[in-house]
Amino acid sequence: MKRILTALLASVLSASFMAAELLPATAAPVYLPQAQSVPSQVQDIDYKPWLRRGVHRRDGAVYYNGHRGYREYRRGYRRHGDFWFPLAAFAAGAIISGAIANDRPPAYASGNAHVSWCYDRYRSYRAYDNTFQPYNGPRRQCYSPYR
Repeated sequence: MKRILTALLASVLSASFMAAELLPATAAPVYLPQAQSVPSQVQDIDYKPWLRRGVHRRDGAVYYNGHRGYREYRRGYRRHGDFWFPLAAFAAGAIISGAIANDRPPAYASGNAHVSWCYDRYRSYRAYDNTFQPYNGPRRQCYSPYR
């Protein structure tokens, strides 16, 4: 009985979708108010990319005789060859990150007696972090009578 009811509801639902496709959609007409005609106040002018002799505009910036910002040449104002800035930033980042990545964990200096005692007692002892690997479980600290 449940399968028959499910099949009946599915067929009714698909028939309603097909009927919706066949019938045109009607809606209320769109009201567009008439705009008042206003005389245009735009004037046509000649566009000249140059302003005066030696003055040029490019991308919103003003250039005087090829220099940006001043009419005359000023010492030290124009820079040439700024291509190396990204290369220098990349090199500095590589050097600094390489130094950070290769940094060893700090070695704690204990007395030679402590290290010798731990090496004699545990085969898996590491002096730089003062740990040994037991047969079961994670690494553990070595505690000696000399520490």
